[in-house]
Amino acid sequence: MKKHIFIIDDDPISIIILKKNLELIAISEEIVTFSNGKDAFNHLEKEYLKNEQYVIFLDINMPEMNGWEFLNKVEHLITSQNTSIYLLTSSINKADMEKAKQFLLIEKYLSKPICKEVLIEIKEKNKL
Repeated sequence: MKKHIFIIDDDPISIIILKKNLELIAISEEIVTFSNGKDAFNHLEKEYLKNEQYVIFLDINMPEMNGWEFLNKVEHLITSQNTSIYLLTSSINKADMEKAKQFLLIEKYLSKPICKEVLIEIKEKNKL
């Protein structure tokens, strides 16, 4: 089964740090990045396959289509059987944490920067 790792974040520094940390824990899958939810959704709309696995690191605050808008659109397209979404944000807003619980696709709400131990846990859980 082919595995896909997506980072959806408008902050280039956050993307670089996350990619480097994923490489340090020996994630061998290709990591694809998107600077907003709209580009990521458009890609998934064309390329999503139910027999492949997806791990998505999603920021909340982005231009064009934020993380919440992405989740609202993508929940009709993808399934939690082969997709795990990790909300990775700098937001410490309790309302965001509560809102995240409404989305079955969200595996975990994580704060930036993500630590290596959490990435190892994600790697093992998703058999990356």
